[in-house]
Amino acid sequence: MLDKLFLQLEKITPARYRWVWNHEGFRRYFANTGWMFFGQIFSLILSFFIGAWLARYLGPTNYGIINYTVAFAGLFGFIATLGVDAILVRELVKNPEKRDELMGTSFVLKLIGGVVALLLVTVAAFAFETSTLNRLFIIIFSFGFITQSVNVIYHYFQAEVRAKYNSLSQLAATIATNVLKIVFILVEADLVWIIIIFAADSVWQTLFFLYYYKRQGLKLSTWKFNKSLAKQILAGSKYLMLSAAAAFVLFKIDQVMIGRLLGEGAVGLYAAAAKFGEIWYFLPGILCASLFPAIINSRTVSETLFKQRLINFYTLMFVISILIATATSVLARPVVLLLFGQDYAASVGLLQIYVWSGVGLFMAWAIQQRLTAEDRMKAISNAYLVAMVINVILNYFFITRFGLTGAAWATLIAYSLLPVMMMGRKRR
Repeated sequence: MLDKLFLQLEKITPARYRWVWNHEGFRRYFANTGWMFFGQIFSLILSFFIGAWLARYLGPTNYGIINYTVAFAGLFGFIATLGVDAILVRELVKNPEKRDELMGTSFVLKLIGGVVALLLVTVAAFAFETSTLNRLFIIIFSFGFITQSVNVIYHYFQAEVRAKYNSLSQLAATIATNVLKIVFILVEADLVWIIIIFAADSVWQTLFFLYYYKRQGLKLSTWKFNKSLAKQILAGSKYLMLSAAAAFVLFKIDQVMIGRLLGEGAVGLYAAAAKFGEIWYFLPGILCASLFPAIINSRTVSETLFKQRLINFYTLMFVISILIATATSVLARPVVLLLFGQDYAASVGLLQIYVWSGVGLFMAWAIQQRLTAEDRMKAISNAYLVAMVINVILNYFFITRFGLTGAAWATLIAYSLLPVMMMGRKRR
Protein backbone atom coordinates (compact mmCIF):
# COMPACT_ATOMS: atom_id res chain seq x y z
CA MET A 1 0.00 0.00 0.00
CA LEU A 2 2.80 2.41 0.88
CA ASP A 3 4.60 1.61 -2.40
CA LYS A 4 1.50 2.71 -4.31
CA LEU A 5 1.32 5.89 -2.24
CA PHE A 6 4.98 6.73 -2.94
CA LEU A 7 4.38 6.09 -6.66
CA GLN A 8 1.46 8.52 -6.75
CA LEU A 9 3.38 11.15 -4.80
CA GLU A 10 6.32 10.77 -7.16
CA LYS A 11 4.07 11.48 -10.15
CA ILE A 12 2.84 14.80 -8.78
CA THR A 13 6.28 15.93 -7.56
CA PRO A 14 8.50 18.16 -9.77
CA ALA A 15 11.12 16.09 -11.61
CA ARG A 16 14.15 17.43 -9.74
CA TYR A 17 12.67 16.38 -6.37
CA ARG A 18 11.35 12.95 -7.35
CA TRP A 19 14.47 11.21 -6.06
CA VAL A 20 13.25 11.91 -2.52
CA TRP A 21 10.43 9.36 -2.81
CA ASN A 22 12.89 6.62 -3.77
CA HIS A 23 15.33 7.39 -0.95
CA GLU A 24 15.29 4.35 1.37
CA GLY A 25 15.89 6.34 4.55
CA PHE A 26 13.20 8.88 3.71
CA ARG A 27 10.67 6.16 2.88
CA ARG A 28 11.38 4.40 6.16
CA TYR A 29 10.97 7.49 8.33
CA PHE A 30 7.97 8.67 6.30
CA ALA A 31 6.23 5.32 6.85
CA ASN A 32 7.17 5.36 10.54
CA THR A 33 5.81 8.87 11.02
CA GLY A 34 2.71 7.93 9.06
CA TRP A 35 1.93 5.04 11.39
CA MET A 36 2.51 7.20 14.47
CA PHE A 37 0.32 9.94 13.04
CA PHE A 38 -2.50 7.55 12.16
CA GLY A 39 -2.39 5.81 15.54
CA GLN A 40 -2.30 9.04 17.52
CA ILE A 41 -4.93 10.92 15.51
CA PHE A 42 -7.40 8.04 15.58
CA SER A 43 -6.87 7.43 19.29
CA LEU A 44 -7.14 11.12 20.13
CA ILE A 45 -10.25 11.72 18.05
CA LEU A 46 -12.00 8.70 19.54
CA SER A 47 -10.87 9.51 23.10
CA PHE A 48 -11.75 13.19 22.74
CA PHE A 49 -15.33 12.68 21.56
CA ILE A 50 -16.04 9.87 24.02
CA GLY A 51 -14.35 12.01 26.68
CA ALA A 52 -16.65 14.94 25.84
CA TRP A 53 -19.64 12.61 26.11
CA LEU A 54 -18.30 11.40 29.46
CA ALA A 55 -17.89 15.02 30.62
CA ARG A 56 -21.51 15.72 29.71
CA TYR A 57 -22.64 12.61 31.59
CA LEU A 58 -20.60 13.34 34.72
CA GLY A 59 -21.09 17.11 34.89
CA PRO A 60 -18.36 19.60 35.89
CA THR A 61 -18.04 18.39 39.51
CA ASN A 62 -17.62 14.64 38.88
CA TYR A 63 -15.56 15.35 35.76
CA GLY A 64 -13.39 17.55 37.95
CA ILE A 65 -12.89 14.70 40.43
CA ILE A 66 -11.65 12.47 37.60
CA ASN A 67 -9.15 15.05 36.37
CA TYR A 68 -8.06 15.99 39.89
CA THR A 69 -7.33 12.30 40.55
CA VAL A 70 -5.23 11.96 37.40
CA ALA A 71 -3.33 15.18 38.13
CA PHE A 72 -2.66 14.35 41.80
CA ALA A 73 -1.40 10.82 41.07
CA GLY A 74 0.57 12.04 38.08
CA LEU A 75 2.72 14.25 40.28
CA PHE A 76 4.51 11.03 41.27
CA GLY A 77 4.70 9.55 37.77
CA PHE A 78 8.31 10.61 37.30
CA ILE A 79 9.32 8.07 39.95
CA ALA A 80 7.72 5.27 37.93
CA THR A 81 9.71 6.13 34.78
CA LEU A 82 12.99 7.04 36.55
CA GLY A 83 13.83 9.01 33.41
CA VAL A 84 15.11 5.91 31.62
CA ASP A 85 12.95 6.12 28.48
CA ALA A 86 15.00 8.60 26.47
CA ILE A 87 18.23 6.92 27.58
CA LEU A 88 16.87 3.55 26.48
CA VAL A 89 15.96 4.81 22.99
CA ARG A 90 19.33 6.48 22.56
CA GLU A 91 21.25 3.39 23.66
CA LEU A 92 19.16 1.01 21.54
CA VAL A 93 19.93 3.17 18.49
CA LYS A 94 23.65 3.26 19.30
CA ASN A 95 24.04 -0.32 20.57
CA PRO A 96 21.32 -2.59 19.11
CA GLU A 97 23.42 -5.67 19.95
CA LYS A 98 22.83 -4.95 23.67
CA ARG A 99 19.06 -5.10 23.25
CA ASP A 100 18.31 -7.79 25.84
CA GLU A 101 20.46 -6.23 28.55
CA LEU A 102 19.07 -2.75 27.89
CA MET A 103 15.47 -3.98 27.86
CA GLY A 104 15.83 -6.20 30.92
CA THR A 105 17.67 -3.63 32.99
CA SER A 106 15.26 -0.82 32.06
CA PHE A 107 12.26 -3.05 32.83
CA VAL A 108 13.50 -3.87 36.33
CA LEU A 109 14.31 -0.23 37.05
CA LYS A 110 10.85 0.91 35.93
CA LEU A 111 9.14 -1.88 37.87
CA ILE A 112 10.90 -0.82 41.06
CA GLY A 113 10.05 2.80 40.29
CA GLY A 114 6.37 1.89 39.76
CA VAL A 115 6.10 0.16 43.12
CA VAL A 116 7.80 3.07 44.91
CA ALA A 117 5.55 5.58 43.11
CA LEU A 118 2.42 3.66 44.19
CA LEU A 119 3.57 3.60 47.81
CA LEU A 120 4.40 7.32 47.83
CA VAL A 121 1.08 8.24 46.21
CA THR A 122 -0.74 6.23 48.87
CA VAL A 123 1.12 8.05 51.65
CA ALA A 124 0.50 11.44 50.03
CA ALA A 125 -3.20 10.70 49.55
CA PHE A 126 -3.65 9.95 53.26
CA ALA A 127 -1.49 12.93 54.25
CA PHE A 128 -3.09 15.63 52.09
CA GLU A 129 -6.54 14.38 51.09
CA THR A 130 -9.44 14.69 53.53
CA SER A 131 -11.94 13.04 51.20
CA THR A 132 -12.03 9.25 51.58
CA LEU A 133 -13.46 8.91 48.08
CA ASN A 134 -10.68 10.98 46.54
CA ARG A 135 -8.07 8.88 48.38
CA LEU A 136 -9.57 5.69 46.99
CA PHE A 137 -9.68 7.03 43.44
CA ILE A 138 -6.07 8.25 43.57
CA ILE A 139 -4.78 4.89 44.84
CA ILE A 140 -6.79 2.90 42.25
CA PHE A 141 -5.48 5.03 39.39
CA SER A 142 -1.88 4.77 40.65
CA PHE A 143 -1.74 0.99 40.17
CA GLY A 144 -1.11 1.78 36.50
CA PHE A 145 2.42 2.86 37.44
CA ILE A 146 3.39 -0.79 37.91
CA THR A 147 2.09 -2.09 34.57
CA GLN A 148 3.82 0.76 32.72
CA SER A 149 7.17 -0.96 33.29
CA VAL A 150 6.49 -3.19 30.27
CA ASN A 151 6.32 -0.06 28.11
CA VAL A 152 10.04 -0.48 27.48
CA ILE A 153 8.76 -2.43 24.45
CA TYR A 154 7.28 0.81 23.10
CA HIS A 155 10.70 2.41 23.19
CA TYR A 156 12.28 -0.60 21.48
CA PHE A 157 9.87 -0.25 18.54
CA GLN A 158 10.56 3.50 18.54
CA ALA A 159 14.32 2.98 18.33
CA GLU A 160 13.87 0.39 15.58
CA VAL A 161 11.62 2.79 13.61
CA ARG A 162 8.73 0.31 13.84
CA ALA A 163 5.98 2.64 14.97
CA LYS A 164 3.40 0.38 13.32
CA TYR A 165 3.36 -1.94 16.34
CA ASN A 166 3.15 0.92 18.83
CA SER A 167 0.26 2.41 16.88
CA LEU A 168 -1.61 -0.89 16.65
CA SER A 169 -1.17 -1.45 20.39
CA GLN A 170 -2.37 2.04 21.17
CA LEU A 171 -5.35 1.71 18.84
CA ALA A 172 -6.45 -1.60 20.36
CA ALA A 173 -6.10 -0.25 23.91
CA THR A 174 -7.99 2.94 23.03
CA ILE A 175 -10.84 1.02 21.48
CA ALA A 176 -11.09 -1.30 24.51
CA THR A 177 -11.06 1.62 26.96
CA ASN A 178 -13.60 3.71 25.08
CA VAL A 179 -15.98 0.81 24.49
CA LEU A 180 -16.05 0.31 28.26
CA LYS A 181 -16.65 4.05 28.79
CA ILE A 182 -19.64 3.92 26.44
CA VAL A 183 -21.05 0.87 28.21
CA PHE A 184 -20.69 2.49 31.64
CA ILE A 185 -22.25 5.74 30.43
CA LEU A 186 -25.24 3.85 29.01
CA VAL A 187 -25.76 1.83 32.20
CA GLU A 188 -25.13 4.96 34.33
CA ALA A 189 -22.31 3.35 36.29
CA ASP A 190 -20.91 4.86 39.47
CA LEU A 191 -17.87 7.12 39.34
CA VAL A 192 -15.57 4.45 40.78
CA TRP A 193 -16.02 2.32 37.65
CA ILE A 194 -14.94 5.25 35.47
CA ILE A 195 -11.76 5.58 37.52
CA ILE A 196 -11.09 1.86 37.10
CA ILE A 197 -11.38 2.26 33.32
CA PHE A 198 -8.80 5.06 33.34
CA ALA A 199 -6.45 2.92 35.44
CA ALA A 200 -6.96 -0.12 33.18
CA ASP A 201 -5.89 1.76 30.04
CA SER A 202 -2.22 1.04 30.74
CA VAL A 203 -3.08 -2.65 31.27
CA TRP A 204 -4.55 -2.97 27.77
CA GLN A 205 -1.52 -1.29 26.24
CA THR A 206 0.82 -3.60 28.14
CA LEU A 207 -0.96 -6.70 26.84
CA PHE A 208 -0.82 -5.54 23.24
CA PHE A 209 2.84 -4.49 23.50
CA LEU A 210 3.64 -8.00 24.71
CA TYR A 211 1.67 -9.55 21.86
CA TYR A 212 3.45 -7.61 19.09
CA TYR A 213 6.86 -8.06 20.72
CA LYS A 214 6.42 -11.82 20.71
CA ARG A 215 5.18 -11.72 17.11
CA GLN A 216 8.61 -10.41 16.12
CA GLY A 217 10.10 -13.64 17.43
CA LEU A 218 11.41 -11.90 20.54
CA LYS A 219 11.07 -13.21 24.09
CA LEU A 220 10.99 -11.57 27.49
CA SER A 221 12.88 -14.58 28.85
CA THR A 222 16.01 -13.34 27.05
CA TRP A 223 15.98 -10.04 28.94
CA LYS A 224 18.86 -9.69 31.37
CA PHE A 225 19.40 -7.39 34.31
CA ASN A 226 22.87 -5.87 34.45
CA LYS A 227 23.73 -4.10 37.70
CA SER A 228 26.54 -2.00 36.25
CA LEU A 229 24.34 -1.03 33.29
CA ALA A 230 21.57 -0.05 35.73
CA LYS A 231 23.97 2.31 37.51
CA GLN A 232 25.03 3.75 34.16
CA ILE A 233 21.41 4.31 33.08
CA LEU A 234 20.46 5.91 36.40
CA ALA A 235 23.52 8.16 36.28
CA GLY A 236 22.51 9.36 32.84
CA SER A 237 18.80 9.60 33.62
CA LYS A 238 18.90 11.57 36.87
CA TYR A 239 18.43 14.86 35.06
CA LEU A 240 15.75 13.34 32.82
CA MET A 241 13.88 12.13 35.91
CA LEU A 242 14.19 15.56 37.46
CA SER A 243 12.97 17.24 34.27
CA ALA A 244 10.09 14.73 34.00
CA ALA A 245 9.04 15.60 37.54
CA ALA A 246 9.26 19.32 36.88
CA ALA A 247 7.47 18.92 33.54
CA PHE A 248 4.48 17.12 34.99
CA VAL A 249 4.18 19.59 37.83
CA LEU A 250 4.42 22.35 35.24
CA PHE A 251 1.66 20.76 33.12
CA LYS A 252 -0.77 19.60 35.84
CA ILE A 253 -0.18 21.67 38.98
CA ASP A 254 -2.83 24.15 37.82
CA GLN A 255 -5.56 21.49 38.12
CA VAL A 256 -4.33 20.32 41.52
CA MET A 257 -4.19 23.90 42.85
CA ILE A 258 -7.61 24.72 41.37
CA GLY A 259 -9.01 21.65 43.14
CA ARG A 260 -7.51 22.72 46.46
CA LEU A 261 -8.43 26.41 46.14
CA LEU A 262 -11.68 26.43 44.14
CA GLY A 263 -13.11 22.89 44.32
CA GLU A 264 -13.70 19.97 41.94
CA GLY A 265 -16.39 21.77 39.91
CA ALA A 266 -13.86 24.42 38.90
CA VAL A 267 -11.41 21.66 37.95
CA GLY A 268 -14.04 20.22 35.61
CA LEU A 269 -14.54 23.54 33.80
CA TYR A 270 -10.81 24.12 33.49
CA ALA A 271 -10.12 20.52 32.44
CA ALA A 272 -12.63 20.79 29.58
CA ALA A 273 -10.70 23.77 28.19
CA ALA A 274 -7.37 22.05 28.77
CA LYS A 275 -8.49 18.82 27.07
CA PHE A 276 -9.50 20.67 23.92
CA GLY A 277 -6.38 22.86 23.98
CA GLU A 278 -4.12 19.84 24.42
CA ILE A 279 -5.71 17.62 21.77
CA TRP A 280 -3.09 18.88 19.30
CA TYR A 281 -0.14 18.02 21.51
CA PHE A 282 0.19 14.68 19.76
CA LEU A 283 1.81 16.46 16.78
CA PRO A 284 5.12 17.45 18.42
CA GLY A 285 5.12 14.16 20.30
CA ILE A 286 4.84 12.18 17.07
CA LEU A 287 7.39 14.24 15.18
CA CYS A 288 9.89 14.19 18.04
CA ALA A 289 9.51 10.46 18.69
CA SER A 290 9.66 9.51 15.02
CA LEU A 291 12.47 11.83 13.93
CA PHE A 292 14.60 11.57 17.06
CA PRO A 293 16.70 8.71 15.64
CA ALA A 294 17.20 10.65 12.40
CA ILE A 295 18.25 13.78 14.29
CA ILE A 296 20.80 11.80 16.30
CA ASN A 297 22.18 10.04 13.21
CA SER A 298 22.45 13.26 11.19
CA ARG A 299 25.14 14.57 13.52
CA THR A 300 27.38 11.64 12.59
CA VAL A 301 27.13 12.79 8.96
CA SER A 302 27.87 16.48 9.41
CA GLU A 303 27.21 19.36 11.79
CA THR A 304 25.71 21.35 8.91
CA LEU A 305 23.09 18.68 8.21
CA PHE A 306 22.32 18.42 11.92
CA LYS A 307 21.73 22.18 12.25
CA GLN A 308 19.67 22.36 9.06
CA ARG A 309 17.36 19.60 10.26
CA LEU A 310 16.91 21.40 13.58
CA ILE A 311 16.10 24.73 11.89
CA ASN A 312 13.54 23.02 9.67
CA PHE A 313 12.07 21.32 12.72
CA TYR A 314 11.84 24.59 14.70
CA THR A 315 10.11 26.32 11.79
CA LEU A 316 7.63 23.48 11.36
CA MET A 317 6.74 23.46 15.05
CA PHE A 318 6.23 27.23 15.19
CA VAL A 319 4.01 27.43 12.11
CA ILE A 320 1.84 24.49 13.19
CA SER A 321 1.36 25.85 16.72
CA ILE A 322 0.34 29.32 15.51
CA LEU A 323 -2.19 27.89 13.05
CA ILE A 324 -3.69 25.65 15.73
CA ALA A 325 -3.95 28.45 18.31
CA THR A 326 -5.57 30.85 15.84
CA ALA A 327 -8.16 28.35 14.59
CA THR A 328 -9.02 27.16 18.10
CA SER A 329 -9.49 30.71 19.40
CA VAL A 330 -11.96 31.49 16.60
CA LEU A 331 -13.93 28.25 16.93
CA ALA A 332 -13.81 27.88 20.72
CA ARG A 333 -17.39 28.88 21.56
CA PRO A 334 -19.35 26.77 19.07
CA VAL A 335 -17.11 23.75 19.55
CA VAL A 336 -17.18 23.77 23.38
CA LEU A 337 -20.94 24.29 23.56
CA LEU A 338 -21.58 21.61 20.94
CA LEU A 339 -19.33 18.97 22.48
CA PHE A 340 -19.46 19.64 26.22
CA GLY A 341 -22.80 21.41 26.57
CA GLN A 342 -24.07 24.59 28.19
CA ASP A 343 -22.80 23.50 31.62
CA TYR A 344 -19.28 24.12 30.33
CA ALA A 345 -19.91 27.58 28.80
CA ALA A 346 -17.38 29.11 31.21
CA SER A 347 -14.69 26.96 29.55
CA VAL A 348 -14.83 28.97 26.31
CA GLY A 349 -12.86 31.98 27.55
CA LEU A 350 -10.40 29.71 29.33
CA LEU A 351 -9.74 27.81 26.12
CA GLN A 352 -9.12 31.00 24.13
CA ILE A 353 -6.31 31.85 26.55
CA TYR A 354 -5.02 28.34 27.27
CA VAL A 355 -4.57 27.27 23.65
CA TRP A 356 -1.85 29.88 23.03
CA SER A 357 0.34 28.19 25.63
CA GLY A 358 0.82 25.48 23.00
CA VAL A 359 3.11 27.76 20.98
CA GLY A 360 5.71 27.86 23.74
CA LEU A 361 5.30 24.16 24.44
CA PHE A 362 5.75 23.15 20.79
CA MET A 363 8.95 25.18 20.58
CA ALA A 364 10.23 23.79 23.89
CA TRP A 365 9.79 20.22 22.66
CA ALA A 366 11.63 21.05 19.46
CA ILE A 367 14.54 22.70 21.27
CA GLN A 368 14.65 19.81 23.71
CA GLN A 369 15.58 17.51 20.82
CA ARG A 370 18.86 19.36 20.34
CA LEU A 371 19.66 19.39 24.03
CA THR A 372 18.93 15.65 24.24
CA ALA A 373 21.07 14.89 21.18
CA GLU A 374 23.91 16.85 22.80
CA ASP A 375 23.40 14.97 26.09
CA ARG A 376 22.60 18.24 27.89
CA MET A 377 20.07 16.74 30.28
CA LYS A 378 20.93 19.17 33.05
CA ALA A 379 19.98 22.12 30.85
CA ILE A 380 16.59 20.52 30.15
CA SER A 381 15.89 19.80 33.81
CA ASN A 382 16.96 23.31 34.88
CA ALA A 383 14.63 24.92 32.33
CA TYR A 384 11.67 22.81 33.43
CA LEU A 385 12.44 23.45 37.11
CA VAL A 386 12.48 27.22 36.66
CA ALA A 387 9.29 27.14 34.56
CA MET A 388 7.65 24.91 37.19
CA VAL A 389 8.50 27.30 40.02
CA ILE A 390 7.21 30.26 38.00
CA ASN A 391 3.99 28.38 37.21
CA VAL A 392 3.34 27.41 40.83
CA ILE A 393 3.90 30.97 42.07
CA LEU A 394 1.79 32.52 39.32
CA ASN A 395 -1.00 29.99 39.81
CA TYR A 396 -1.19 30.68 43.53
CA PHE A 397 -1.45 34.45 43.15
CA PHE A 398 -3.49 34.46 39.93
CA ILE A 399 -6.03 31.82 41.06
CA THR A 400 -6.67 33.53 44.39
CA ARG A 401 -7.07 36.88 42.63
CA PHE A 402 -8.59 36.09 39.23
CA GLY A 403 -9.98 32.56 39.59
CA LEU A 404 -9.89 30.16 36.64
CA THR A 405 -8.86 32.89 34.18
CA GLY A 406 -5.79 33.51 36.32
CA ALA A 407 -4.83 29.83 36.07
CA ALA A 408 -5.04 29.98 32.27
CA TRP A 409 -2.83 33.08 32.15
CA ALA A 410 -0.32 31.53 34.56
CA THR A 411 -0.01 28.50 32.28
CA LEU A 412 0.39 30.67 29.17
CA ILE A 413 3.18 32.74 30.75
CA ALA A 414 5.07 29.73 32.14
CA TYR A 415 4.86 27.73 28.90
CA SER A 416 5.97 30.73 26.85
CA LEU A 417 9.07 31.22 29.03
CA LEU A 418 10.11 27.56 28.79
CA PRO A 419 11.70 27.64 25.27
CA VAL A 420 13.36 30.96 26.08
CA MET A 421 15.06 29.41 29.10
CA MET A 422 16.10 26.36 27.07
CA MET A 423 17.65 28.54 24.36
CA GLY A 424 19.47 30.48 27.03
CA ARG A 425 21.23 27.39 28.37
CA LYS A 426 24.72 27.42 26.88
CA ARG A 427 27.13 24.53 27.00
CA ARG A 428 29.87 25.13 29.54
